[in-house]
Amino acid sequence: MIELSELEHDTISELINIGVGRAASSLSEMVEQPVELTVPTISFVEHFSESELANAPTEVVSAVSQSFHGPFKGEAMLVFPEVRSLELVRSLLKVEVPLDTLTDLEQEALMEVGNIILNACLGSISNVLGEPINCSMPSFRKRETRALLDDDTTSSAGTNAVLMILHVQFMLRQNDIDGYVLFVMDLESIQILRDLVRRFLTNSLG
Repeated sequence: MIELSELEHDTISELINIGVGRAASSLSEMVEQPVELTVPTISFVEHFSESELANAPTEVVSAVSQSFHGPFKGEAMLVFPEVRSLELVRSLLKVEVPLDTLTDLEQEALMEVGNIILNACLGSISNVLGEPINCSMPSFRKRETRALLDDDTTSSAGTNAVLMILHVQFMLRQNDIDGYVLFVMDLESIQILRDLVRRFLTNSLG
């Protein structure tokens, strides 16, 4: 596992927070109501089973994912427990219908939300570190938590997959909704990210 200093960890957290702030602004404009996003914790784990998400392996979750590549590569994923994702869609779209009838709207709306948040996070990292990062089109999946990281996801990161997990809170006018952003990268990509952060800190601190 890659060891990060407290300053390196805080720097990555700040890069993500910058992106999340931009995403909140974009979402607020989209839904014409205040949307605040916070990232209270960022953690690194070597195995998905070590994450908070794995505590409920049979829970159904909704996820939007995008692969990305540049100096480092991997897959970014926005994840919500199914019921909470439906609540988010209903809040954002102002649709007053029963939650269990939102299936079609859910996918389209969450794809848009995921695209905004994931691109904002990756864009912030790219801009500050001065390295281009390209993203694929988003895809949607709904499955049990234990099957969230499918064969395609894990194979793209190899056997040395490392997860950077962000616990994200959406603060809306009506309620607060918790979700997660996962960055699945191989060990080499995590090392490259750390080296780029170190370079940035060296340049910034003179």
